[in-house]
Amino acid sequence: MRRAIAACLAAAACAAAAGMGTAAARSAHHRARPATENTRCRIRHHHKRRCARKHHRRHSSSHTGMPAGTGSIPSAGGTQGSPAPASSSGGGTTQPPKILAHLQVIEREFSVVPSRTTLAAGTVAVELDNRGQDPHNLRIERTDSAGGPFDFGLAQPGSVTSQKLNLGPGTWKLYCTLPGHDQAGMHALITVHG
Repeated sequence: MRRAIAACLAAAACAAAAGMGTAAARSAHHRARPATENTRCRIRHHHKRRCARKHHRRHSSSHTGMPAGTGSIPSAGGTQGSPAPASSSGGGTTQPPKILAHLQVIEREFSVVPSRTTLAAGTVAVELDNRGQDPHNLRIERTDSAGGPFDFGLAQPGSVTSQKLNLGPGTWKLYCTLPGHDQAGMHALITVHG
């Protein structure tokens, strides 16, 4: 029994000596390296990085807007005492508002010229621009007669009027309702896509 205890103690002492020997050998290895300019630069760079990391940890509260001396410690979810970052409602990014569609309609003797022939369904700002020498009006109605028409009153020469209209999908006819004007060529078609 005494021999077993003595053997264990001897083994522990040998292990401790070996560990110390390894540490001593490591430090001796570092000391034994030639101190060239390149080695010194690497050592200095290594220590600067370590100091910078320590400095950043030590003073992290000053980077988050906390008053100095509060001693706050960073946590996994952010810095204690600092507000959590704002998140948008719904969990996603906020979509920009839909841009209002515009349609300019130029009337002359005897033509109706829309600024575009296709539109997306929804609210459209329609502008009537009478560039003719006579008064004209404008009616916008679906060619399949589904839903009521939209009317612009009599527009004097050089006048510009506008309305916001809710146009549904389909083909729409734009024309002047004054007697003989539609037959003289004051009409156009636009397509509204749903």
